[in-house]
Amino acid sequence: MTSTVLTAIGRDRPGLVEEVSEFLLERGGSIEESRMANLLGQFAIALLVTGTPESIEAIVRDVDVLRGETGVDATFTPVDEPAETAAATRYRLTAEALDQQGLVHRVADALRRVAVNIESMETTLRAAPITGSPVFAMTILLSVPEDVAIDAVRRELGPVCEEIDIDWKLEAE
Repeated sequence: MTSTVLTAIGRDRPGLVEEVSEFLLERGGSIEESRMANLLGQFAIALLVTGTPESIEAIVRDVDVLRGETGVDATFTPVDEPAETAAATRYRLTAEALDQQGLVHRVADALRRVAVNIESMETTLRAAPITGSPVFAMTILLSVPEDVAIDAVRRELGPVCEEIDIDWKLEAE
């Protein structure tokens, strides 16, 4: 089996996911993993697609057909065999703060400094119940290498989160 990653974005509308999945199915592709979201009317799609080398070749070759039939801007990125990675433990970081520039960057930078990988991240912005002030929330799935003590991760995150007034929790997955 061969794999490719499809990334696509286009105006959100009913039937878009069905059309993209049909395009892949007709050419012998199978969706192995996916992330999709409506972002202010633009529908973003990220799919790991697997199939025989011939089916993946047909999918990539027909990208203009996909674009024309669905109206999405689509690209394919080949997937190499994953390199062997060191053993790691998964953790979930949840955090919430009044919205301000640089929240994601500051947290991501702290994680980078202790060699922690961000596997997935979801962020939202909502109004606070009483004041209506914008509250930024994020949920991050982390991969912490076994040779990195979780206390070291907490020590790196703590001062950053305190400085920008983020309420946070780090739990084993």
